Amino acid sequence: MKENLLKRYGFNKGEFLYLQEEYREGRLSLRSNVINHDNPWEVRLPLPTDSTDFPSTRSEEYERGREIIAQGKLGLIFMNGGAATRFQKPGESLPKGAFPIMEMEGRPRSFMELKLANARFAEREFGGAIPVWILNSYFTEERTKAILRENENFGSADLFTYCQGIMKRIIPSEADLKLHYGKRITRLTRKIDSVSPGADREALSEEKRLLEDDLAGWIEELRGRTGDEIEAMDEKKRYNPPGHLDTTLWLVLDRSRPLLKMLKLGVEYIMISNIDNLGALVDPVLPGLLSFRHDEGIRILCEVSTKPPGQKGGALARVYDPVRGKEWTQLIEEFAFPLDFDQDRIPEFNNAAYTISVKTLLQLFDINREELENLVQKDLVEKVRRVTDRLPVYVAIKELKQVADEQETVLPVVQFERLQGDLTRLLKPLAVKTSGRFFPVKKREDIPIVVPRLREVLAGRIILI
Repeated sequence: MKENLLKRYGFNKGEFLYLQEEYREGRLSLRSNVINHDNPWEVRLPLPTDSTDFPSTRSEEYERGREIIAQGKLGLIFMNGGAATRFQKPGESLPKGAFPIMEMEGRPRSFMELKLANARFAEREFGGAIPVWILNSYFTEERTKAILRENENFGSADLFTYCQGIMKRIIPSEADLKLHYGKRITRLTRKIDSVSPGADREALSEEKRLLEDDLAGWIEELRGRTGDEIEAMDEKKRYNPPGHLDTTLWLVLDRSRPLLKMLKLGVEYIMISNIDNLGALVDPVLPGLLSFRHDEGIRILCEVSTKPPGQKGGALARVYDPVRGKEWTQLIEEFAFPLDFDQDRIPEFNNAAYTISVKTLLQLFDINREELENLVQKDLVEKVRRVTDRLPVYVAIKELKQVADEQETVLPVVQFERLQGDLTRLLKPLAVKTSGRFFPVKKREDIPIVVPRLREVLAGRIILI
C-alpha cells in the first residue's frame, strides 16, 4: 500500500532525498526559515501604497467585478488539504470542510456546504456561473469526494476537485527540538512570573516541568536519527501535505489539469480561500480591483485585516537587498521575520485569501493552453520546478500523536512545506484591507465564539438546498 499511496499522490522521491540531505547537513532548519538567513536582506515596514482600503459597492471596481461574474469569468478555489489535527476528536477522520459548523434551516451545515451556498447566492445575485474547485490532500480526498457524491455536490453544478502532493515526515535535529520547545518553555516562564502564587501558578509550573522532561526525553530518544523517515502505525501519519502553495502548483500538475479546465470554462479570475474561513465570501470588488490595477503591475491581491490581541500570522512588508540595490513588497510568514523585527509595527496580518488571474498563472509557469493539453507529466513537472526553485522551503515541527495499549505517545516530527504567500516574491502584490472577512475556526473551542458573528455575515448571502 505504501508505494501505491506515494505514487498516487505524486510523491517526488528526488526532491525528498534532496531536502532530507539539506536538513541533515543543517542547511535547512528552523533557523533557515528566517528570511534573512545567510543573506544581507533587510525587512522594512510597508508603504501606504502597498495596500488599499476595501472598495465600496458604489465603486468602479465593484461594477467591473459584477461584469466579470456576469460573464462567467470568476472561479473559486477552496483549500481543504489540512489534516485539522487540532479539530479532530479521537477516532475522527473527517476532512475539515465536512465538519458541521452550525445548524441552519433545521439541520447541521458544514463549512463546505456553506461555502458552496454562498457561491450559489453569488450566481443568482450577479448572474453567470461560478465554477468551484476544492483542493484536497491525500488525507482528505477520498472522504471529501464521497461526501460530495452522497450530497449531490450540495446542488452545485460546476464543482470539481483536485489533489495536492505528498511529502514524507522526518526526525528533527536536537538543535531544532531545543529551539522549538525552548520558545514554548520561555513563554511559560514569563506566564509563571506574571501570575501570583496559587493554583494557577502551580499548574503552569507543572506544565513547564513536564515539557522540559518531554524535551529531554525526545533528545535522548532521537539522538543520531536526524533526518530519518519516521515510523507510524497509521501509514498516513508518516506523510504530510507539502503546504498550500500546492493550491497553485497542482493546477498544472494534477492529471485533471484544473488550469486547462478553467480556460475551457472561460474563467479569467480566481478567488482562493481556506474552506474553514466562511468570511471569505464572493465579492465583485476583488476581481474588479485586480482588473483595474493590472496596468500598475499588480498581479495578486492578498486580503489582510487588523490584528486582534495575540493574533499571529504573516504580514505584508518590504524587503531590501543591498547587494542588488533592490526593494520589493512581499508577504512574510510570522516565523520568517527576523528575530529583531517588531511585527506589531505592522497592524494588519495575512488572511490567506487571494485573488489572481488565470493569465498571471500561465505567465508564471511559462505555459500556454496547447502545452497544458499536450505536454507529458515529466515536462509539466519541469515547468513547475522552475517556479519552486525560486521559492523557499520551510521546516515545520509538528507533533505526531499515536495510541498503543491505551496509552498516547507524542513524537515531534519535521515537515517540509511551501506556502502560497511566497508567490509574492515573484508576483507584485497589493494588500486589501478587509473587515468581517476572516473567521477561522482552528479548534472546536472557537465554534461558540465565532458562530454568532458568522450568522450575521452569512445572512442573506447563502442559498441552501
